[in-house]
Amino acid sequence: MYDYQIVIAGAGVIGLAIAMELSRSGYSVLVIERNSSFGQETSSRNSEVIHSGIYYEKNSLKARLCVEGNNLLYDWCINNDVPHKKIGKYIVALSKDEEERLNTLFNKGMQNGVKGLRFASKDEVIENNCGIYCTKAIFSENTGIVDTHKLMESFIFVTIENKCEFAYNHSVKSVKKENNILKILVSDIDENIFEISSQYFINSAGLGADILAENSGIDIDKNNLRLNYCKGHYFKISSRLNNIAKNLIYPVPPVQYVGLGIHLTIDLAGNLKLGPDTVYTKSRELDYSIPEDLAQKFYQAAKRYIPQLTLQDISSDQSGIRPKLQRENEVFRDFVIQDEKANGLENFINLIGIESPGLSSSLAIAKYIKENFIK
Repeated sequence: MYDYQIVIAGAGVIGLAIAMELSRSGYSVLVIERNSSFGQETSSRNSEVIHSGIYYEKNSLKARLCVEGNNLLYDWCINNDVPHKKIGKYIVALSKDEEERLNTLFNKGMQNGVKGLRFASKDEVIENNCGIYCTKAIFSENTGIVDTHKLMESFIFVTIENKCEFAYNHSVKSVKKENNILKILVSDIDENIFEISSQYFINSAGLGADILAENSGIDIDKNNLRLNYCKGHYFKISSRLNNIAKNLIYPVPPVQYVGLGIHLTIDLAGNLKLGPDTVYTKSRELDYSIPEDLAQKFYQAAKRYIPQLTLQDISSDQSGIRPKLQRENEVFRDFVIQDEKANGLENFINLIGIESPGLSSSLAIAKYIKENFIK
């Protein structure tokens, strides 16, 4: 009756986690990806941080799925030999005003059920991170780092074991419903168009998820689903400063924040990196260039909590693009994960605005899809 029980658009970390979860439950699954391999866009251009869930609004999907996903991800990494480290994070305040916001943030984390949170003194932060300045901090024990590429490879290994199929260099153009069957229009790299059928369709297309929904007949403006591209840049820190921090260091986010502030991260090799910033773009072009004049901005932001940093210590590294539902200067927007039955597309499951903490939430999102939408 169907070519596949489930078709997934997008082979980023979210699409792969869903494919893994559903294929090992016995469903026939096809993953369609427009790039030549998996994880070529947002999933490979981020901080590779496993978040704890402290930042997000109470009872939001971001909060619930991040807290659950944090535990699931560590267990997965341990059981599947995925490189990772639970190195912890200090969120540092630099003034009395920021200390007050630190209290608010701590309370939000407690409301969200985040484990391993406590306040830390200036002396404790300096003892563990000799090059960092602050007046007070929150320590998040369950924050860590992960090799995202190896994580995605581990998901793919399980999906292939369970006979999940992949179609790289293919794009989903649109989906329509006919006689309770989802008809999926697909284009290959040579623009040849063909149709396949499925019982369920999962739109995990990341930066292109809203346009795919629109092409399938959903009014994304009426439903407030149009994405905003928000670019984030990263700068490397000179190896001469590699000993200044053993933990991740994050500033207190501003009151109306669209990102977490330019923070200090450590990769699994021990190298230090600053970023990302938040720059909304006017176009949907996948432009990963880094303007030369950004170095000063990063230096000024990081110098506040890394006193010995000099402008010569930083150099451009990489950039990524977030698929944000939240407009510039807008308040919090949650993940959208919903069946589009109300729009005449029952069993079309939309995932839109899956930005941070998407990586941390990936296994929890997959579980949520299976438990709430797959009958």
